Amino acid sequence: MERKAAIQLSLGFIVAVVFAVVLLSLSLSWLQGIFAGFTGITNDLTQQAQNKLRQTFEETNSNFAIWPNRYDLKRGEELKMSAGIKNNAEDGLSHMFVINIIPATASKSVCPDGDVNSCLAPGGKTLYEEMLTWVTWDMSSSVIQINQVGYKTISIKPDSQAKLGTYIFNVVACKDMSNYQQCTPETLNWGGASQQLAITLE
Repeated sequence: MERKAAIQLSLGFIVAVVFAVVLLSLSLSWLQGIFAGFTGITNDLTQQAQNKLRQTFEETNSNFAIWPNRYDLKRGEELKMSAGIKNNAEDGLSHMFVINIIPATASKSVCPDGDVNSCLAPGGKTLYEEMLTWVTWDMSSSVIQINQVGYKTISIKPDSQAKLGTYIFNVVACKDMSNYQQCTPETLNWGGASQQLAITLE
């Protein structure tokens, strides 16, 4: 009888442990889901971007580039990337550089006529205003020594309620400007042209 009772006790203990492990696993999965909803996912490509940009400057005549220039994101996720500026100024001197990021257009599924200043985003802002809130970057001017490369970190985090589709930004670099707002596709004086950044929400 004692042996039978001991076996039953052991089985009961094993069942209880298994039940506890299952409950713990379910609880952890639930908590991970909650925290993922709060924090989102960050795709940090800054180090990879700097390596790619360095390679670009070594292999081409470019003196301004971004990497990546297109990326697929889920709503609520964040992308961290880089812009690179190579100071190959003809005067052989160090110069001050700044970048600006400007909403340009969006796919027809988001903005039928492509004009981000006239299309509205969820919440009532213009799409231009909404896209600006997604982007943060190093807005300060930085001195880059001659024949050296400087990097600017860019973060893109679309709103979790944003419409699915492609959003395009113009990234521009300017030399000897202290205010990033003065650096526009019309006033850019470095890199030859705007670098387009396409973010597709899927």
